[in-house]
Amino acid sequence: MKFFILTILFCSLFSSVEAGVNQEHKPNALQKISLQLHWKYQFEFAGFIAAKEKGFYKNAGLDVALKEYQTGMDVVDEVLSGRAEYGVYNSSILLEYLQGKPLVLLASFFKRSALVLITQSYIHSPKDLVGKKVMSSLVDDFTLNFKPYLDGYGVKIADIQMVKQTYNVEAFVKGEVDAMTAFVSDQPHKLDKLGVKYNILNPSDDNLFVLQEELFTSVDEVKNHPQRVCAFKEASIKGWQYALAHKKEIAKIIHEKYAPQLDMESLEYEAKAINKLILPFIYDIGSIDKNFLNKQMQLFQENFHVDNGKTLDDFILNPQINRLDLSEEEQRYVEENKQIPVCINYDFFPVDGDKDGKFTGIMSDVFALISKETGLKFIPVESKSEKELLEHLQEKKCKLISIMATDNVHFTTMKPTKPVYATNFTLLSSLERSFVDNPMSLKEKVLLVQKESFKDYLNVLYPYLNIEVEHNKNVMVKKILDGRAYAIVSIDEQADYFIDKYGYGKLKINGFLAKNGLLKGSVGVQKDEPVLFAIMQKALSSIPRQKLESIQNRWKLTRYHERIDYFLLWLVLGVVGIIFLIMFYYQRKLKRFNQILEHSVAQKTKALQKANELLQDKVQKKGQELIQKDEILTSQSKQAVMGEMISMIAHQWRQPLNTITLQVSNLQLKYMMGQEIAKEEVMKTLEDISNTILYLSDTVDDFKTYFHPNKAPENIALQRLLDKTIKFILPRLKANKIDLQIECDAAISLQVYVNELIQVLLNILNNAIDAYESQNINNQTIKLTCKVKDANVHISVTDRAGGIKEEYLAKLFEPYFSTKGKNGTGLGLYMSKMIIEKQFEGSITVQTSKFGTTFTIVIPKDLEKK
Repeated sequence: MKFFILTILFCSLFSSVEAGVNQEHKPNALQKISLQLHWKYQFEFAGFIAAKEKGFYKNAGLDVALKEYQTGMDVVDEVLSGRAEYGVYNSSILLEYLQGKPLVLLASFFKRSALVLITQSYIHSPKDLVGKKVMSSLVDDFTLNFKPYLDGYGVKIADIQMVKQTYNVEAFVKGEVDAMTAFVSDQPHKLDKLGVKYNILNPSDDNLFVLQEELFTSVDEVKNHPQRVCAFKEASIKGWQYALAHKKEIAKIIHEKYAPQLDMESLEYEAKAINKLILPFIYDIGSIDKNFLNKQMQLFQENFHVDNGKTLDDFILNPQINRLDLSEEEQRYVEENKQIPVCINYDFFPVDGDKDGKFTGIMSDVFALISKETGLKFIPVESKSEKELLEHLQEKKCKLISIMATDNVHFTTMKPTKPVYATNFTLLSSLERSFVDNPMSLKEKVLLVQKESFKDYLNVLYPYLNIEVEHNKNVMVKKILDGRAYAIVSIDEQADYFIDKYGYGKLKINGFLAKNGLLKGSVGVQKDEPVLFAIMQKALSSIPRQKLESIQNRWKLTRYHERIDYFLLWLVLGVVGIIFLIMFYYQRKLKRFNQILEHSVAQKTKALQKANELLQDKVQKKGQELIQKDEILTSQSKQAVMGEMISMIAHQWRQPLNTITLQVSNLQLKYMMGQEIAKEEVMKTLEDISNTILYLSDTVDDFKTYFHPNKAPENIALQRLLDKTIKFILPRLKANKIDLQIECDAAISLQVYVNELIQVLLNILNNAIDAYESQNINNQTIKLTCKVKDANVHISVTDRAGGIKEEYLAKLFEPYFSTKGKNGTGLGLYMSKMIIEKQFEGSITVQTSKFGTTFTIVIPKDLEKK
């Protein structure tokens, strides 16, 4: 498990080091890896293709090669042999893991069985397959995917005639086989195009799943490249999220770059089918259902006789986030320094110790937690004396010392971490000594301690005590018994072990010291190992205080021993036996109830899944309907504006056409009356007519340009945009004798969708003109102002036509609401709001009073910078 936990350290950090560090630690180089697919390129692998083509792998510091399946290839062997670092396969990787192969599951994408049985129209149930020809791949694969399904109907695989898979539908279409295994995502579409009738037998309908899109790797990859594993997994999930949100785009990429033999229609059909297999609206993409894997593991153990005690803990990549927040340098240190030598204190059990070359004691449990958090392996280095321990530290044979007093001054090369634990001291004396409740009573008495650091600490608290250091515990006990010393001062955790091993029946506990000034202990780190020190600090900070206290308490011996009461023991055993029998009875009853409940839940789950699929289809249809509705509204709005524009053009054309008619009629009249017409007069008249026609042509061009939608933002001076807008409404302004006042800085320049902004301004200006037409007001004015604030432009249109009724304001921007009765479409302001908010990412607001109304548009000056 150590290398799986190591992976945790990097899962939430890989994005910060996505440029990565390759084998040579070049910061900008991409790590080359490969992903072995289990079939040909198609939308089934869209997520991985999207991750590659849209740069998600590259952003994670990876150069990923997607390897297409070749006939006869063993996908698992490709990964374990190192020919590919990662693979995509089906649920059989769980079976192979149970059979002993070192595999790790990273993500599971399909949540329903993709592999189904497509049958001829006369087959309706698995029972109908008895004696029929079924085209499939290997028998083992068929057993893996369909045996539990067939067992539910009492059908044995031996009752079916197995035919070798051809990987096409020809034999099925010709009626040469009765059924075939097929992927539900693409084969039914092929049959539909051929007009072939068929039925589908799907294990998912019976709540049985064998998944087909399992992302996995080897134990060695997780152990040696945990950062890369997490980076690859997260980038792959991002790829699937993008692919499902942009199906047509990824389908086009697959068609053009990976599988030109697949047409777009087939790929888009497959995309919809894959969406139903992944169920992104119900499950997190790539999530792993441990309950499902447990059930599948039980089926494999029954059907393939695999029972080696393996659990899912080593199979599933641990998803826990990194709590240590290691820097890139610290991560690299962990990867490069897998084993860390740790000096063990001399004769200091149960705080720490070395037993048969294995680390033991309180600190061994603490270091196990640190190892779990960091992936570092700690190698104990034993010392046979305090002197040898000091030499090991000074000679740098150890990078750490398991425990030292936080304020130790003797280990000069070591730097203490934050305290790991705190403890008091216990007095051990001969049996005849009385209990010491006042340290002053120890004055002038000889006390023995094992370490110099203990003496230093106690002398600070009790400067009047006479304390000597003795490293040999046997010598300590001898001095107590022959009266040369009064008591041994031991740390509390060691006291009971001391008595049990060295002074049983000779020594007793007769007091305590430093109860109010606990001795603090820390892990010691060599001062020239700053990176290791930082890692140890973070690891220790991640361990809860309660956990450390629990470890300390677990290593304490029972302080008081009593006689075993065998009567009470048998009584307890009897009661426990009765309780066990009662529990056994209710357990069997509960198991039967659970079986009934499980069956009921399976039925409900099946119904719920179908309901979810129907709901998803409805959501998609409603979404399409809303898009069509918006398109209709946009079209209607354009048509309404077009009607107003044609009316404006009619106003603009009427006077020029009258002028042309008068000029032509004048020439005709002079000619009919026999009057002489000078050449200069004819040329002058023709020139006037030509200029008038050009004016009419410009009007048509403006009209045509306005109704051609902008594909991209266009740079234009605001004054020029307003001139183009006003040109359309000038006839109405003149006809209604409305004075248009413009306050606008001529230097303002915009990068916007020009025609769309003109449409919005025309809607507002025409509404202002309409407001005056329904009123009898002198001095009719419309004021148009422009201001620049920060990166936005504020355009306001103000009229003095009496304002808008308050009850209309809430509905003003709703579709089909109009204050003009039959003369209004109710789309102008609605579409104006949609254009400003959606295309310009701006806002449109209205303020009104009994005197007039102001519409204010706020949009970015430059849409390309949004």
